[in-house]
Amino acid sequence: MKTTPRSSAQLQESSPAGAGSERRRNEVLPRRLIDADIIIGGGLNAKVFGLLAAIEREGTLVHGAKAVGLSYRGAWDIIERATELSPRPLIAKVIGGGEEKGTRLTETGHSLLSAYQRLQEEKAQFLDRLNEEFGHDPIILQWFKRIFMKSSARNQWSGTIASIKLGAVNAEVIVNLKGGATLVASITNESAKSMGLEFGQDVIALVKAPMIMVLTDTEGYRLSARNQMAGKVTHLQPGPVNTEVTIGLETGDSVVATVTRESAEVLGLAVGKPALAVFKASAVILAVAA
Repeated sequence: MKTTPRSSAQLQESSPAGAGSERRRNEVLPRRLIDADIIIGGGLNAKVFGLLAAIEREGTLVHGAKAVGLSYRGAWDIIERATELSPRPLIAKVIGGGEEKGTRLTETGHSLLSAYQRLQEEKAQFLDRLNEEFGHDPIILQWFKRIFMKSSARNQWSGTIASIKLGAVNAEVIVNLKGGATLVASITNESAKSMGLEFGQDVIALVKAPMIMVLTDTEGYRLSARNQMAGKVTHLQPGPVNTEVTIGLETGDSVVATVTRESAEVLGLAVGKPALAVFKASAVILAVAA
């Protein structure tokens, strides 16, 4: 069963607000926590053996390459490199009547393919045992959910809900990040209920880099934005139009913002310079495991 993160930006089927605890008790791993690849002889990998199996099945290198999504030249290059690592050739042409009638695996090719397939079966059983053992560790599960959630948002922070305040339309959610920083999210009441948000629940907060403003001089001013994170610039990645700015916070967390290249120059951004990352509560997307 695949675990899919839900977010306040995508309303889903509603569930009781107190259903979060029951849902978390029934969580399962969305994919293998531990996985491995088998490589024989320092370079004979899954791609090589997938091609060998296709050649054996299709009867020609041309059709075998097509079956695994390779060009003829690409497949031939793989076979050449694999043959250099093998003590004997892996494939042989079948000639008849002066024309090539096909391609077959040599005895060495058959032996290596058979050995790889047996190793794959043993590997699957071994990894199933490991994943079953580690899959019930709550610390491993939390780490797993964080690293395997895919999102285009450059900022992804894990934390726990410190408070939820329902308003007439929107809910204010305070999240304590693992590093110690605190942020505020503003989502609709409907989203809060459909996600089953509750005090102490683990969440992931996402903010897109373009939604974050970078300030370097706010002395004498008060800002309306609820989220203001002070730190120092730790990295700059200039592009033709925009510059990606990474700000390291004292808590150990970091914030990534995208500003125009001109703005970065006007602000005088440089590694080590103090900066303030500012973003609205409405820019924060919350995600929980489904």
